[in-house]
Amino acid sequence: MRINPIRETNYPNYNSFQTKKLTHKSANSARITDLSILNQNYNQVRINFRGVPNTSLELIKQIPLEDRLASLFQNFRLGDLILVGKNLQDCAKKMYKNANLVQNAIKRSFYIADDKIGGSLGFIKNSSGDTEVINLNDFEIPLISGNKTYPLKPQESFYVIPEDVLSVDGNLLKIKDEPKTNLSMYRKNFARAFDYEKEVKQNLETLNKKTLSKLMKTDHKGTSAVTFAEVGGYQELKDTLKKDIIYPLHYPDAYENMELNRGFILYGPPGTGKTHIARALANEAGANFISLNGLDLESKWVGESEANWRSLFTEAKENQPTIIFLDEFDAVARSRDSKDEYGNKVVNQILTLMTDIDNEGDSVFVIGATNNYAALDKAIIRSGRFGKHYEVKEPDMDALREIFKVHTKKKTLDENINTEELLSKLHSLKATGADIKHIVNDAHNNGYVRAGIFTKMENKTFNSNDLKDFKIEKEDFDKAIDDFMKDRKSNTRKPIGYNKQ
Repeated sequence: MRINPIRETNYPNYNSFQTKKLTHKSANSARITDLSILNQNYNQVRINFRGVPNTSLELIKQIPLEDRLASLFQNFRLGDLILVGKNLQDCAKKMYKNANLVQNAIKRSFYIADDKIGGSLGFIKNSSGDTEVINLNDFEIPLISGNKTYPLKPQESFYVIPEDVLSVDGNLLKIKDEPKTNLSMYRKNFARAFDYEKEVKQNLETLNKKTLSKLMKTDHKGTSAVTFAEVGGYQELKDTLKKDIIYPLHYPDAYENMELNRGFILYGPPGTGKTHIARALANEAGANFISLNGLDLESKWVGESEANWRSLFTEAKENQPTIIFLDEFDAVARSRDSKDEYGNKVVNQILTLMTDIDNEGDSVFVIGATNNYAALDKAIIRSGRFGKHYEVKEPDMDALREIFKVHTKKKTLDENINTEELLSKLHSLKATGADIKHIVNDAHNNGYVRAGIFTKMENKTFNSNDLKDFKIEKEDFDKAIDDFMKDRKSNTRKPIGYNKQ
């Protein structure tokens, strides 16, 4: 199929368009010969394009779409949205259906009308600084990058770079970082602009405060009654955390002449109990416990993160002693390159706030937890403000025994169960504390199925006496372990990120 380009190889002959007679005395027979002359005359004669003849408006329309788009890209920033199509309302409705692809608040919108394009496109700047194109159509769009072609399916986004080419219903659109000539003076004539920045800022502040109020559960005894007694294994780590956090809080006089460390990193495989340990620590210390997830912070506070980090630490200081637990810490403190201005600002803000609580001697301790220690920004690791790093390993046999006791202490197990044999099997599967909790609960449910407890509940004939002789048996654990192994094999985790090739 022949593909017709939207753009022209050369600019149109602007000499063929002539303005009507102007009222300015020096422009009685003005003729626009090219854009440079239009640039020169703009301030002199104060041309208002709303009142210029149709021939001049046609002249603006003759500027290739790729150049009009490139002109907007010159000032493209996070929070901007560009829509391209034949009709604004149609583009807006299509973008509304694809709003899930935008991971930040839209502060400014621009619309470029084009009669030649065979569809609708959206362009955004993501938090990594890349320009993304969103396919707003119900058909596939080929993205030609170098010598390769990638299919951009409906309701998908790809990042684009200069020299990439989009084929929209047979029309080619080349991505450029700047137009052939300076078009900044004429943007208002070929692009409609809508500024919602003030409104978005107010709404974002309200949303962030609402989110913070939900995330910061500052109950003096933490979020649950869990203590170190309910944390199976990890005795060495628990003893270390007592010396580093609990004792300084309980016996401050003994630490007057000591430099305290207020930043910690717990790292290790998922499910090893990092969050569980942090909750128990807060309860043991009698401290407020603020638990946040790094991914929540990044996705909800894009563009306003620094201010919200300051609010978080202010809240922690006002309610000290406080332990802030940051799960998936690498989501906000991951390694970035020098071009990632947004990410660098967040990391620098965290480090500044950590310095402040050190200098002021606040009873605020921050624990970052990660499954991917290698992904952490070097500035975080080497700064000294997160000076102590503890590995939370998969439990050994001794730890497994302790964890198993914690999760079965209120359950009745059949005396024929060989606990050591069961633990040996769990150890060979490299089961974590979270895995053991899951397997024990599944075994309990399997016992209910075997004993007909669920059937009685369904028939509304159940009473507490039905549990009088109930025990979890070996077959219940065997099925739970078999199901666990099947789930582990079938579980596939898709990578997080943009559709970069």
